[in-house]
Amino acid sequence: MARLRKKLPFRELGIAVKMLRGWSNNRKRHITPFRELTLPNGSLQLIDGVPLARVRGTPREMGRALGNLVGVQAAETFHSYMQCFAPDFKGDLALAREMEPNLPPWLVEEMRGFSETSELTYDEMLVGQCFLDIHKVAACSTIAVHDKQSERGEMLLGRNLDFPSLHIADEANMVVVYEPLDAPAYAGVTWPGFLGILTGLNTAGLALSMMLVYGQSRHEHLTGQPFPTVFRRLLHECATVREADTLLQTRPYCTATNLILGDSSRTAARFQLHPRQAVVEYTSAERPVTACTNHYHDKRIKGFAFTWFSSVVRYNKMLKRINSGQTWDTHKIKLALQATGIPAINLQRTIMRPEQLSMEVSFQNNGRAFGRWVNLPRELLFSESAAQQPAPEALSVSAAQ
Repeated sequence: MARLRKKLPFRELGIAVKMLRGWSNNRKRHITPFRELTLPNGSLQLIDGVPLARVRGTPREMGRALGNLVGVQAAETFHSYMQCFAPDFKGDLALAREMEPNLPPWLVEEMRGFSETSELTYDEMLVGQCFLDIHKVAACSTIAVHDKQSERGEMLLGRNLDFPSLHIADEANMVVVYEPLDAPAYAGVTWPGFLGILTGLNTAGLALSMMLVYGQSRHEHLTGQPFPTVFRRLLHECATVREADTLLQTRPYCTATNLILGDSSRTAARFQLHPRQAVVEYTSAERPVTACTNHYHDKRIKGFAFTWFSSVVRYNKMLKRINSGQTWDTHKIKLALQATGIPAINLQRTIMRPEQLSMEVSFQNNGRAFGRWVNLPRELLFSESAAQQPAPEALSVSAAQ
């Protein structure tokens, strides 16, 4: 049944029913509050209410540390969410097992470490990492601007993550900073126990934001890596947009997505990642701005889904602001995100500044409101890494305040 459901067209139509079930089951539930804690291989801080976890070491050590820091919240979120959205655990596990041989060894080690120090089993961790490939559920929007379209000239990347919380995931938003032994540090906006990355920034100055694309189920498969794992690989293995482009052209993913990347050299690109091909459009000196939502633009890979209507409306709202000729700063990006988010499911808003190695996040008062923004500067986000290396790109004299 799980395999049949994955191949059904227009699965997005069932999300409203699952949201109603989540409201019914979870409206009186709350996850255990995050608490500050310091461990040999990690720590958890609360930055104006935003949980910021930091883990370091081998993959097994980072997984164990993260399990100790947020394992309780991970188990509560997983069980409350899955019983409403995906109650057929055995069916989902069978599909996740098909993806398991393609997982990077470091991710398997990290999952095992997390399961050793939390109440989530390895099988539950496996389903959690493959969940978004098995059950597509997100509707997002992203904009990237730089050079003459940016008031300070710098690269700015802003995104909405529209994701049904089922009255539980909204309490679990957090930021995790990974400090592996074999790569520079990188940060992801995520949930406890979810080890892939949908929104993130590394200390080389590469930032990314993904958006799911619907209507492509007949082309999707399970013989690749979960797309959140692929996007984490980009931050782990790549320093620039063009390096990431090279990796993505190998098509390690198996699910239809859009992706916007921007880096500290002021290079940005929109990637339409179809299972059969990756279509890439770079920004230019004449038009140093790009935006995307949840549909493909290239006619060779277009498909229809009922999410297309919402996606086009949100994209056109962003495009109207772009075509107005205004220059962008973080405040204007926040207003654009407010205008293009889906109020009922606007879970996370993020603005990343790759040249500053900083981000701002809003986990509260989203929807139709402006949001409650919390700044995570370089000194907080990459505290130890920041002390060891200079910023990837100094702002130009003309961009300085």
